[in-house]
Amino acid sequence: MALAACHKTPEEPAQPVATSPVAAPQPAAAEVPDGPAVAEADVSAVLAELTQAVRKFAFEQKRTPSSIDELVTGGYIGAKPTAPSGKRFSIDPKSMQVVLAKP
Repeated sequence: MALAACHKTPEEPAQPVATSPVAAPQPAAAEVPDGPAVAEADVSAVLAELTQAVRKFAFEQKRTPSSIDELVTGGYIGAKPTAPSGKRFSIDPKSMQVVLAKP
């Protein structure tokens, strides 16, 4: 009994898949000693995150944090973000919110 070899030709190489152009890498936020700079568009998200950290700190410590730095040292946030130019983050003790203030 003889086996016949398959006379199948090898497949042609796959055609390159069209891809969308690769976006250029976004420049990293400027690193400063306190943490990454905050873009204007991200300010409301950062304020919400900082406010949540202030409220958690206040609940657990039974007092309002004296500064954003205290949230960092207490482990409630990873790094202190840099406020937009000409502003600073401030804690409003009455509303327990973080707001932007003039320096």
